[in-house]
Amino acid sequence: MITNSSFGFRRKLVPLAASIFLVPLAATAQDLSPPIPKRFTLHSTVLNEDRTIWVRTPAGYDQGTTSYYVLYLTDGPGHINEIGSTIDFLADNERIPPLIVVGIANTDRMRDLTPSHSDQKKSDSAVEYPTSGGGDRFIDFIQTELIPEVEKRYRTSCYRVFAGHSAGGLMAIHILVTRPDLFNAYIAVSPSLQWDDKRTLHHAQEFFAKRAQLEKTLFFSLGNEGNTDTAMGQGFDQLRQALTTKAPKDFRWDSALYPDEDHSSTVLRAHYAGLRTVFANWQVPLDPSNRLPGGGLAGVEKHYQDLSKHFGCTVPVPENVLNRLGYRLMGSNKLGEAIAVFQRNVELYPGSANVYDSLGESYENAGKLGLAIQNVEKAVAVGTKTGDKDLYQFQAHLKKLVAAKSAADKAAGPK
Repeated sequence: MITNSSFGFRRKLVPLAASIFLVPLAATAQDLSPPIPKRFTLHSTVLNEDRTIWVRTPAGYDQGTTSYYVLYLTDGPGHINEIGSTIDFLADNERIPPLIVVGIANTDRMRDLTPSHSDQKKSDSAVEYPTSGGGDRFIDFIQTELIPEVEKRYRTSCYRVFAGHSAGGLMAIHILVTRPDLFNAYIAVSPSLQWDDKRTLHHAQEFFAKRAQLEKTLFFSLGNEGNTDTAMGQGFDQLRQALTTKAPKDFRWDSALYPDEDHSSTVLRAHYAGLRTVFANWQVPLDPSNRLPGGGLAGVEKHYQDLSKHFGCTVPVPENVLNRLGYRLMGSNKLGEAIAVFQRNVELYPGSANVYDSLGESYENAGKLGLAIQNVEKAVAVGTKTGDKDLYQFQAHLKKLVAAKSAADKAAGPK
């Protein structure tokens, strides 16, 4: 069965041209209820306070065993659903992997998200940000308390991304140049590089000038925020110039200006572009002549082996990627190849009911009704055990196959 479909019908064998249009439709017709973030409270001995943490897991997380990369997010409650929906969209279109998002709620935002103390005064001569400069303690909290707690509670994999906006973007740059190995990639949206006479900017300029090699990724952006007429815009330009002049070997970076967005509205576009930058080579390359992965099944598996090397830990071929490939092959009447793909999906994901149903459908289209029935029976058995939401479709498929087999046997007459 084509996954992520809520239409309640089964797909028949269709020509390739039609299947090209049908597969994206199925991919976007996902459950209309997105994952709801869950909250837990973590007492921090580093910060001497309780911290509220929001966690958004990918759809189907509770029913699976897959481990996921994690994105840690400042200003969590304000952005977790926005970036989560962007992740869902990109993952559904196979541009990035699904991610666990960990949103950190604020207590004293300016304390936590500023790397140094500022004595900047207000008009009444009082210090404007009296608690500023607690950024390094905040990083200690993330490193020694939050990350271990998240990794204890959730199925996390080896790759971590840090994303922040404004002062959170400043913190992203600060972590990158002071503790670069804490995260694998950084997204800094409108970073407040003007903070404390551009102290973090100057640190970054020195860091990049001296660092010979750095296997990390950075994306940073700026909206229409005065730009060259403001210290914030100058900081953005100067960071970009520093990296253009000399970036460490293996350091992947990109930046973007959004002149038609302001400081708040730029977040959505920057998160999208940042995620695309971090996972720039995630999508399986397609042959433009037929929109099928180059090299077929072997090409897909090699692609994910290459991703495993790039990201530093095993990246299994996702179930839905093989499922879609199998249906595309069926749509182009390459039934032998389709069956091989669905068989591989069964090997990789034996606990999924849908892989058996899809394999059964490929046998059905090949005229092998006995094998089709065997696999759809397995889909029903697994779906019953796991409480699969598509169980009724597997049962309907099995009923149809049994009727078709009975009619075929009757037509063939006695042996």
